[in-house]
Amino acid sequence: MKGLLLKEFYNLRMVFVIYLLVVIFLCFLAFSDGNVINEPTQDGSLPSVEEMCRNGIYLLMPLMFIGGFYPGNMLISSYSFDEKSHWTPFILSVGVKKSKVLLSKVLLHLIATFILLIPFLVALFVMDAPFDISIYVGLILTFLASCLFSGSMSLFMCSAIGSSKALVLSSIFSFLTTLIPMGVILIPTVMEGMISYLWIFGIINFFVFGLLMYILFFFLALLMFKKRDF
Repeated sequence: MKGLLLKEFYNLRMVFVIYLLVVIFLCFLAFSDGNVINEPTQDGSLPSVEEMCRNGIYLLMPLMFIGGFYPGNMLISSYSFDEKSHWTPFILSVGVKKSKVLLSKVLLHLIATFILLIPFLVALFVMDAPFDISIYVGLILTFLASCLFSGSMSLFMCSAIGSSKALVLSSIFSFLTTLIPMGVILIPTVMEGMISYLWIFGIINFFVFGLLMYILFFFLALLMFKKRDF
């Protein structure tokens, strides 16, 4: 397993560095634009705490989207490298099980998710927004849900029909599934007086669109991957 993971990171090292730099850049933008959260309104008064929290969440949305989309897209790149180099038939010919190959993809995705979570946490905690603990919990869980949901769909699509046949389709599904948890978290954000319940929507995101979908699509991907001939 260690060798499979090293192979993944060696093949994707430049892709991962580019993704990480983009996420860090978006973190910088979110942090540098944090001063707009507390800007006075047209009548000269400061916005309410709820309005400042809402502005902070809006600034974090592009970062949440990109950070959620990239780990799933990294899986597509991994499958694409394997298919171009005919890696899978080779590794299966030396006795490595298909389940172990698929598990290395899952671990790659989870490691990438938690690495990309670090700059998101930095931007979240240093922003000039009056977030309380419920908002932190809701946003972090939604970020993880976006990563897991996007990754589960990429894992399933690439395992079922291969990245070369489904490159565009996998990217589209990865893109759309990243937006779904973000859409859920916008419900309490835009509704008046609901922002303090953000943690509830974050928990729903994490367990429904995160863990549940990830486990479901992992077993579906494993079933389809075992049926494929290499």
